[in-house]
Amino acid sequence: MPKINEESHYIRRNRFEIPGVRYLFAASGFLGFCVIYSIRVNLNVAIVAMVNSTAVYDKDNETVTAECKTTSVPFSTNSTSYVPPKDGEFIWSPQMQGVILGSFYYGYCVSQVPGGRLAEMYSGKWVFGIGTVITALLTLLTPLAARCHVGLLIAIRSLEGLAQGITMPAMHSMLGRWLPDCEKNILSTIVYTGINIGTVAAMPLAGALCNSDWFGGWPSAFYVIGLFGCAWFILWCICVTDTPLTHPFISHKELKYITSNQKIELNRELPPIPWKKIATSVPFLALIITQVGQDWTFYTILNDLPTYFATMLHFKVEKSGFLSSFPYLLQTTVGIIVGLVADELIRRNLATTNFIRKFCNSVSGFGTALGLIAVILSGCDVTLNVTFFMCSMAIGGFCYSGYMLATLDLSPEYAGTLMGIANTISNLTGFIVPLIVGALTDHQQTLHQWRYVFGITVLVLASTTFVFVFFSSAKKQDWTETTPSNSVLIASSKELPFHAAVNALSVDFDFN
Repeated sequence: MPKINEESHYIRRNRFEIPGVRYLFAASGFLGFCVIYSIRVNLNVAIVAMVNSTAVYDKDNETVTAECKTTSVPFSTNSTSYVPPKDGEFIWSPQMQGVILGSFYYGYCVSQVPGGRLAEMYSGKWVFGIGTVITALLTLLTPLAARCHVGLLIAIRSLEGLAQGITMPAMHSMLGRWLPDCEKNILSTIVYTGINIGTVAAMPLAGALCNSDWFGGWPSAFYVIGLFGCAWFILWCICVTDTPLTHPFISHKELKYITSNQKIELNRELPPIPWKKIATSVPFLALIITQVGQDWTFYTILNDLPTYFATMLHFKVEKSGFLSSFPYLLQTTVGIIVGLVADELIRRNLATTNFIRKFCNSVSGFGTALGLIAVILSGCDVTLNVTFFMCSMAIGGFCYSGYMLATLDLSPEYAGTLMGIANTISNLTGFIVPLIVGALTDHQQTLHQWRYVFGITVLVLASTTFVFVFFSSAKKQDWTETTPSNSVLIASSKELPFHAAVNALSVDFDFN
C-alpha cells in the first residue's frame, strides 16, 4: 500500500498540528450553509422593500374569512409598534413576485446530480466552495440586475439556484470522507443546522438592512450578505481539504481515529457508477420516497402555514419575531441533542445504526404528523395552533439522525450522487404543493378546506415514514465492492493497533 504509507509519512513529518481538524471542517461547513441559506432567503425579505405596495396591492388583497373571530395574539412582540415598510421602486404584480421568488428552483433542481458526481470524481471541497462563492457574487449583482430588467433578475436568481444546487450533494460527499461513523450523527447535524441558523439570522438582518440608509436601503441586504459569502470562501479555502488524508495540519492520532471508524476507502479510485444497481436498490428507493414526504411537509409548513395563520386566524406570523425564529432554534437544539445521544448509543453498542436511523426518522415523521393533526383539531384557537406548530417544528429535529444520513450509510463513496438524485426528485414538491394548496383554497378560505391541506400532508408524511421503517437499511451496499476482502480501513499495516477493536465495531455497522 505505497500510497497510504507515503501520505502517512507526510503527516508524521508535519511539526505543526491542529487538534480536532474534523471539528474545524464541521464548523466551516456549518458557516457555509449559513451563507447559502442567508442568500436564499434574503430576497424573500427584501422584496417587500423593493416593491411599491401602494401601486401593486388594493383592497382585494384583504381576503380574510369571518369564520374565526380575531383573538389575542400569543408570543407577540409589541405589535403596536409595527411600522409598515416604505414603498419601493418596482411595480411587480403578485404573480410576477411569485415568478421571481420561484425562479431560484429552476436551476436548483437541474444541478443536483451533476454536483454530486463532480464532487465524487474531482473535489468536494471545490464544488461546494465554488458553488457557494458564485452564489455570493451573483447576490452582489442582484440590485443592478433588478434595476436593469426584471428578466435579468429572474436569470440571476436561476443561476443562483444552479450554483447552489451542487452544494448539498457536494457536502454530503465530503461528510462520507471526513466523519468517523461513531460521530456521524452529531457532526453532520452541526453542519446541516447551518440551514436553520442561516435562515433565522438572515431574515431579521435583511429586514434591518432594508430599513437602513446603507447603500440606499434594500440593496444593502444583498451587498452585506454577498460580501459575507466571499469572506467565508477564503476561510473555506484555507481550513478545509477534500479528505483528512490530505489535510496538512491533521495529527497522526486524529487521522487514525477517523479512518479506522469509516466504511469508505479514501485511497481507492472509484469505479464507474453502477446506475442500474442504484436504480433497483430497494433501500435507496425507500429513501427517495421518505425524502419526498419530508419535503412535502417542509414546503407546506414553510409556504402555506403563514397563509393559514393570516387568512384563517388573522395572525401574521411574520410580525412576531419570536414565532419566526424560535421554532428553527428549537429544532436545531433538538437535532444536536439527538445527534449526541445517537452517537453515544452506537458507540456503546446499545443500539445499531439501523435502529437509530429508523427510530429517529419515525419520531420525526410521526411526531410532525401528530402535530399537524393537532393543528387541524385546534380550530380557531390561535394559542393552540401556534403551540402545536412549534412542537411539530421541534420534533422534526430528529430527522438529522434519521433519513438525512441514509445515503452515507448505503454508500459513502457515492453519497453525493445519491443525495443529488433524491434531492432532485423530492424538491419537485416545491412546485407540486403550492398547486394543490391553491386548488383547494382558491376562493375557499375555510377551516374545512385547510383541513384537507393538512390532512393530505399528514397522509403523505405518515405513509412515507412507514416506507422508511419497513424498507430502508443502514447496511453499506455492494455498489463499490470489487473483492470480498476489501478493507474498510485507511492506514498502513504499521498503523493498526486498533485492528481487532475496529473489527468488532464493524459488526454493528453492518447490521440490517
